[in-house]
Amino acid sequence: MSVQLIVGVLVLVLALAARAGTRNTYVQRKLVLSVALAAGYLVAHLLALWPGTPPGIGRTLATIEPVLLVLAASNLIVLLAVNPFREDRLPERLPAILQDAITVALFVTVVVLFFNDRLQLTAAAGAVVLGLALQDTLGNAIAGLALQADQPYKVGDWIRVGDHEGRVTQISWRSTVLRTRESTLVALPNSSIADGAIVNFSEPAPPTRVFVDVGVTYTAPPNQVKAVIGEALAAVPLAMSSPAPDVLVVDFANSAITYRARCFVQDMERASLAQDQMRTAIWYTFQRHGLDIPYPIQVEYSPGAMPVVSFPEQADLPALIGGSVLLGGLSADARATLAASARPRLYGSGETIVRQGETGRTSFLVARGVVRVSLAPDDQEVARLGVGEVFGEMSWLTGEPRSATVTATTDTLVFELDDTTLRALAEGTPGVLETLAEAVSRRRAELQVLSADHATRRGAAVEAPASLVARMKRFLRLR
Repeated sequence: MSVQLIVGVLVLVLALAARAGTRNTYVQRKLVLSVALAAGYLVAHLLALWPGTPPGIGRTLATIEPVLLVLAASNLIVLLAVNPFREDRLPERLPAILQDAITVALFVTVVVLFFNDRLQLTAAAGAVVLGLALQDTLGNAIAGLALQADQPYKVGDWIRVGDHEGRVTQISWRSTVLRTRESTLVALPNSSIADGAIVNFSEPAPPTRVFVDVGVTYTAPPNQVKAVIGEALAAVPLAMSSPAPDVLVVDFANSAITYRARCFVQDMERASLAQDQMRTAIWYTFQRHGLDIPYPIQVEYSPGAMPVVSFPEQADLPALIGGSVLLGGLSADARATLAASARPRLYGSGETIVRQGETGRTSFLVARGVVRVSLAPDDQEVARLGVGEVFGEMSWLTGEPRSATVTATTDTLVFELDDTTLRALAEGTPGVLETLAEAVSRRRAELQVLSADHATRRGAAVEAPASLVARMKRFLRLR
């Protein structure tokens, strides 16, 4: 038995054993080639030795059989030398395309050094034909090797190449495949990638800054606008708190001062969603603060005159207050006073109106939409309030921190009632505080009985209206 035949048998047995023993699916898949080539070598070798084989075919088989063996052995050696045997992953520095290149280089080296001269003419002719026929393919392959040597990106990175942007899902000899935000696959030839600019949003660290531009009227002070936009960015779910969002003045345009709101997102794939959340939060926050986003046209303003945002619900506000369980017991004059001083506040779905534990001196009357009331620490929902219902009354009456978190579940319009108006009412209308105390005591007890720390707050839950009135007077600085 020849040494070459022994090597062929060993390669076949080792490839079969390695494929059965490894947990690496890539190695399992690529070892099929070594098994097939080694088996092909053995068949070719036996046929070449068989007396019944025609001489011409025998010579051809004798020529190609060592090629099959060398390629099978080269593939086997590279796979077992560089890949983890017990882990299902590729080595970080040796992706599939580089492993293939090493295999080809090893194969060519052995062929050049040890093969008979009878192969040289055939190989040279074949190389010329293949070189002419596969110019583009070879260019892509060489570019793929260059990209892997430089490693400007790897599988899993979010990159932009020209007009294409997406997550790298595959790097092959010919192309790099991206999955876009629309979940479509785009195969980019490696040669075109190597010739252009590559933007990698995943390196050196995943957080990536995104921004939106918004124009605001010239009459609004820039520092005030920056503070309002900062408030909006703090409510954006996808915006990272560290690094912190920021706001820049970027242009004095024809009809507005242009501000750039910037924040970092953890995953560039969700950048468009983050920008949507930023624009939505900015619009609602501007509405609450009375800031105007001018149309891109020339608008004539009278000196000192500013457009006022109005809501249809304002005309029905006295009746809405009269139908409220908390405020309905007040006199018609008192309800009219509250309606005249109430400030409209518009919140988008998902925005937090008040947060448990925060300080506050106002209450809110729901005029449109529905709000969700929840308690810490597990955000347990305890109630949903609709049109005509009031929340935040304990902060309004006594200055207590907010006892619950209230979130808009739809686009919600609320009217904010402040303690200054309440104090004026209490001074001019006898019995106002007593009427409110009766209603508030019942409401507060209902909320506290659902609190997780009810046992520690039982005394406060049964506070008499008279005691509550006394605390209200101290908060409002009344005698």
